[in-house]
Amino acid sequence: MSVAAWNRFLQEQDNWPAASQVNDSASYGTQARNALAGRTFEKKKRMSQEERHLQILQAAVKTLATKGFWGMSLQDIADEIGITEAALYHYISSKDDLLNMVLSECYDTPDADEYNAVTAAVTDNDGHRVYFYPRYCLNIALYNLQRPELVQLYSVLNGEALSPTHPAHNFFIGRHMRNWEMICSMNWILPTGVDEERFYDLYTLAMSAMDGLQYRWLGDDSMNLLEEWMSISDIIFPPSEWAGFTDPSEYDPAPDRCLLPFTLSARQ
Repeated sequence: MSVAAWNRFLQEQDNWPAASQVNDSASYGTQARNALAGRTFEKKKRMSQEERHLQILQAAVKTLATKGFWGMSLQDIADEIGITEAALYHYISSKDDLLNMVLSECYDTPDADEYNAVTAAVTDNDGHRVYFYPRYCLNIALYNLQRPELVQLYSVLNGEALSPTHPAHNFFIGRHMRNWEMICSMNWILPTGVDEERFYDLYTLAMSAMDGLQYRWLGDDSMNLLEEWMSISDIIFPPSEWAGFTDPSEYDPAPDRCLLPFTLSARQ
């Protein structure tokens, strides 16, 4: 069973966007989650450069998440925000340029990295800041529950980008190792038997499981992503091995409690 501190997140469902909440679809059969429910884009005649840039990004996310890159046209974006396609070229140079803007500014962002890391960390009495990987993974699920439209965007583009001719092919093919490089830069507290090779395998397994669950979640609006992740987490990080290494709430702040010897970097 996952650590008790995680149970409170299951009680906070009312704070998630409506598209992330669980619907009882037993009476009418499984339905796909409407990840773009409630997305509206204010059409203003006069906007600052920054406001128009954000509006274009929002419209691109909505359109790409439903039509994909191949199905999207720049006319779709112009229609969404109420300007001409010719006017749109004042802000972007091409369809590929718009896709690159979305990928670089909307999904893997510093805000996302900070959200995932900040509550997965603790500083011991010797000033060592360490991170708990199972909680970090839980935070990814919690963060994505707050942005279902971007989860759908990621899922659609990730499938499309399997083709080497897709302009986002290199982005998605290289994403796993780029994120691993970031993971390697953090000071993780891990059970004794987890060396760097095994940690990489756990990282690969956890992220693959997360992607798979999110695909199912998008396709079934009666599925609770958080509950499913907690169940999977207990298998990936069995309590018999990971007790004390799962969540910062398990840290005992005794005066002589130094966590540095339990970190991967100290063992290498």
